[in-house]
Amino acid sequence: GEPLEHVELAWRTRLTAELDGSRIDVQDGEVDLGDIRGIFSGSYERTLEGRKVNVDFELPLVECQRAFASIPHGMVSRLEGMRFVGAMNAKGHARFDTSDLAKSYDVDWDGSLGCRVVDAPASLRVDRLRTKFDKLIYTSKKEEVTATFGPETEEWVPITGISRFMVGAVLTTEDGRFFRHRGFDKEAIVNSLRENLKQGRFVRGASTISMQLAKNLYLPRTKTIARKLQEAILTLYLEQELTKDEMMELYLNVIEFGPDVYGIGPAARHYFNSSAAGLSLGQALYLGSILSNPLKSYFGAGGAVIPSRMSYLKLLMKIVHKIGRISDEELDVGLRETVVRGGRSILAPPEDPIEGAEGPDGNGLPTVRPNGPDPFAER
Repeated sequence: GEPLEHVELAWRTRLTAELDGSRIDVQDGEVDLGDIRGIFSGSYERTLEGRKVNVDFELPLVECQRAFASIPHGMVSRLEGMRFVGAMNAKGHARFDTSDLAKSYDVDWDGSLGCRVVDAPASLRVDRLRTKFDKLIYTSKKEEVTATFGPETEEWVPITGISRFMVGAVLTTEDGRFFRHRGFDKEAIVNSLRENLKQGRFVRGASTISMQLAKNLYLPRTKTIARKLQEAILTLYLEQELTKDEMMELYLNVIEFGPDVYGIGPAARHYFNSSAAGLSLGQALYLGSILSNPLKSYFGAGGAVIPSRMSYLKLLMKIVHKIGRISDEELDVGLRETVVRGGRSILAPPEDPIEGAEGPDGNGLPTVRPNGPDPFAER
């Protein structure tokens, strides 16, 4: 990344701490980055059982253009030329004891993100996404190359030509609240922080489909604070300029489904010798279930999906039915499927109902993953 130059950073606080670092108390804390001002106070305590955190924080109202101009250029160099109107502010708290997260975890914030992009450099404008556009992809040889995508390419599939089972699949495996949030999922962020604290390491991210799309269209795979910041700003821009159906179409046409397999059209053909419109429920859920790790295969020696994975796909079918994306009859057919690579699924008599389809979100839009990365994990 670029070096950070001409950074206007100021820090003021009243702090008391134990010499061994077991307790730190902060009062009247303030950090200023140009026109961005952060206010905070609270305490941190380390015990034999865990860590106790009690923090209050505030971002006073700031104009979005002034905030953007305050960010060091090296952190937003790809966004040079963007201009904003509006203002934003936030206020919240984080309180938890890692020895008893079930009872103590309380993280919340409120505020307003009233930023609107009024100008963007030509390389970022959404108009280019409506014809042909180039983006970086990564080959099976781990090489970074440029490939052409867009509605004017042969491989592109319009949203009307994609099986509706595929939309239900990614809502179940990737982002259950996609059609309700504005790019960022507060509940997912809160839940991911709790899970990471519980595990003592990073196991769950909070990337929405909107955020994944911004990253896939514009940014490299390097995991840095600068990339996450640019991803957030680009997510705001995409949500502003595109409808949810347009975003879903873009997402399904540029996402990686396997080694050298990008987009739903090539993926349907590669795995099942099918069109994107002809995908069955089981086939669509298989494709949705591999997005967190598209390099891994779950097909057995005979071509059928291995039993443990097939059981998981049937659990997902119950959830897709629960959120109203498929009918009772479609669920019945799906539960009779065994997904097979290279052709049509095998149908069998109905199996016993799958228990435990209730998802963790408890809001009718669950997102689950079996023994692996969480659906909101960093992609």
